[in-house]
Amino acid sequence: MIFNRTALFQDRVRLMKTLSFHRLLNYIKILASFRISTLLKYPVVWSKPFSLNIETASICNLKCPECAAGMGKTNRSRKLAEYRYVKEILSAHQKHSFYCNLYFQGEPFLNPELPEIIKLAKSCKFYTVVSTNGHFLTENICRKIIKSGLDRLIVSIDGPDDHSYSLYRQGGLFEKVCDGVMQMALVKKRMNRKNPLLVIQMLVNKKNEKRLDDAVKLANELGADVLNFKSMQIYTETGKNEFLPETYKYNRYKNRKRRGIKIGGPCFRIWSHMVYTSDERVVPCCYDKIPDFAIKAKGTNYGDIWKSESMQRFRYNLLDKHHNMPGICSNCRE
Repeated sequence: MIFNRTALFQDRVRLMKTLSFHRLLNYIKILASFRISTLLKYPVVWSKPFSLNIETASICNLKCPECAAGMGKTNRSRKLAEYRYVKEILSAHQKHSFYCNLYFQGEPFLNPELPEIIKLAKSCKFYTVVSTNGHFLTENICRKIIKSGLDRLIVSIDGPDDHSYSLYRQGGLFEKVCDGVMQMALVKKRMNRKNPLLVIQMLVNKKNEKRLDDAVKLANELGADVLNFKSMQIYTETGKNEFLPETYKYNRYKNRKRRGIKIGGPCFRIWSHMVYTSDERVVPCCYDKIPDFAIKAKGTNYGDIWKSESMQRFRYNLLDKHHNMPGICSNCRE
């Protein structure tokens, strides 16, 4: 749902401005590599990733069911990414990458260096995105984030009122999040700034699927530029019973079956995205949240990891139908 088409157009323009000859050429190589790999059933990699996920914090202030970080189910160090580490990553990928998500698991605003990290990414001419649960959007923080140059801010509000929101966002404060979104919209207007694009995201579940019209009204009233409805990932039997919506459109498992989409097979993300965790490891994609397929990044050449034996084996397993599909792919819509 788009409330501000001008803001969305300006957002697209900012993204296009991050492209350079080398970045565009690399993207073409990604497309060619992926296409040839699917034909040969063997991983051919001529390119580097165009998109980075850098986890700025692996800790969270909420306890949301079905969230590995919130429920403390990850098997790695729970920490904040160091500025030095982020700088190394951005420097290594600056020539060929242009899209940077400064989040993975956890709450990015728990990292006090987040505004400076965003500034760093913008100085390297990356398009930057942060996704948050919205509990830290004070006027002061909003000013810092706007001044940092952030391109897109995604705020999760999984319900149009306190009751529906708190059923999933356990430990969250609905009114505080709403105040934070309004604060960001207001401060951006006062500063006469076009960015960040302010996006409200709602995980559609059994508790809120009847309230989508109310969510549209709320997002509009809060001053959001865009509202996105997103389907939930489910990891437990309890979550399946409590949260999976009945609506086909927002139930990724029913919808996938209905449309005849098979799980597994070639996945473009494994040729185009690189994911760094805050404890200095690389995982093959953003669905490896525990993680199960981590590669040590500290003290290594980041370019070597991209074409390492571990990454190539993962790609090959997706291409070869005779290999078992990695379990993380069962929750993916790619």
